Amino acid sequence: MSFSVRRVSQARSKCRFPWATLSILLSMLRPLAGWYTGWKARKKEEALHEHRTLLLKRSLLILIAVLCAFLLFAGTVKALVGLRIISMRSLVSLTGAELPKDEQGFTTILLLGLGDDSHDGKDLTDTIIVASIDPSQTKSAVLLSLPRDLYFLKTEKMGKGRLNSLYRDYKILLRRQGMQEQEASLEAMKELSTVIGDHLSLPIHHVIKVNFTGFKQAVDAIGGIDVTVPEPINDTEYPDENYGYEPFSIAAGPAHLDGETALKYARSRHSSSDFGRSARQQQIIVAIGEKVTKEGLYKNPATVTDMMKIFSDHVQMTMTTRELIGLADLAEKTTPDRVITLQLNDRNGLYESMVEPGGFLYTPPRDQFAGASVLLPVSIPAFPVTWKQIHALSTLLFRQRAMYIARPSIAILNAGAKSGLARTLGNELTRYGFNVVRIENANISKEELKNTNNPSFVYASQPTDANAKEFFSELLDLPVVSSPVPAIPPEQMAQIVILLSKDYTFQPLQDLLTTP
Repeated sequence: MSFSVRRVSQARSKCRFPWATLSILLSMLRPLAGWYTGWKARKKEEALHEHRTLLLKRSLLILIAVLCAFLLFAGTVKALVGLRIISMRSLVSLTGAELPKDEQGFTTILLLGLGDDSHDGKDLTDTIIVASIDPSQTKSAVLLSLPRDLYFLKTEKMGKGRLNSLYRDYKILLRRQGMQEQEASLEAMKELSTVIGDHLSLPIHHVIKVNFTGFKQAVDAIGGIDVTVPEPINDTEYPDENYGYEPFSIAAGPAHLDGETALKYARSRHSSSDFGRSARQQQIIVAIGEKVTKEGLYKNPATVTDMMKIFSDHVQMTMTTRELIGLADLAEKTTPDRVITLQLNDRNGLYESMVEPGGFLYTPPRDQFAGASVLLPVSIPAFPVTWKQIHALSTLLFRQRAMYIARPSIAILNAGAKSGLARTLGNELTRYGFNVVRIENANISKEELKNTNNPSFVYASQPTDANAKEFFSELLDLPVVSSPVPAIPPEQMAQIVILLSKDYTFQPLQDLLTTP
């Protein structure tokens, strides 16, 4: 018998890994990876900026809700008297309580805006506004908004942290110590007002906390409001209830808004400009006041009942009923066109950056705060961190409010001072909220400048601006003149002209205000 042998399988040849090809591919992909990393970092920064912008735009909305509450509460009291739920005798007794005041007769309230229970981050204060009311001298209100990322390095009882978390964290601590919900909330509100008041060098007398739902329900309770929309709005990225976006659009012309639509009209982010959005929010306040007054809604028992429930469900205050009635009286004495608004921000003008009113903050490196993005006061000198500039702002904004109401135009002209000093002074006055309209070299010939040895001065173009002239003279420690030499060219004139000569040296306002 014969046999044949055949090979069942070929021996496998060794496969060599294409290292050279892989190296080439990696070298080609390396730039792409770098581009992706940069793109991802930019998107993250853009998202953070968008988030901050959204939070800042909520500030005036909360103010609207509170002012709406003031207007309607005043009407509610009248309605209760009309319905004989409150007698005139008891009303006289209730209104006998005056609100606390400082030495100038101002009453200051801290307004806190929180989202609803479904809001991302329960009990985090999205909006913090210090409102100071002067019912007698200027009949005005000053509103200073503080950003939620403002960081407090040290407090007496609340520890350290971002402003928006101080209320929540202290309330949690009090709850763990056995306090009931309402008591802990009120105590946390009071302590937060103490912290803010100390850092602003300003006494704060009471606190009001309100949420977005209260605003919507208040507008619905009065049957909506009528406004004239100045230009069409088509916002494709209005934030919805599920942390996403939904479209919102409204045509130009007369419109009747319910609470939900009024909320969107006030909050819409994609419109003409920030000035347009502020105008819409002021428009809503006026519309609410007109609706309540013209239609006599405070006489309607159903409206009164609805408003009392809204107050009960969505507003918490540290003041008593007697003081609340007094606050409604103060609100009625305040002239609507004398509401001064300012917001602390990081447009501080440092390193050739943009400067805006309220630009007293900066963003420190994140690695100093465990990766968190926070805001600190700009300090002079840079270290240690102090609140001296914000103290100076508080002094001027709240105690010298008449100048902010008058809002004279200011021209700062360099007529021999060191280069850049006019810009430095202009940025300084702008940050403090003054109306600087011109910063430039004076249109004066070199020969005239050479022969001029007059000191720097402050000049008022009209006799009616004499008070403003004296104010800036005292503030900047510069003399006033009635006939300026050299003469100021007409094209460079403003209500107040500050001319800087060879003798001028810049001093920060924080130092000028504290100089004996």
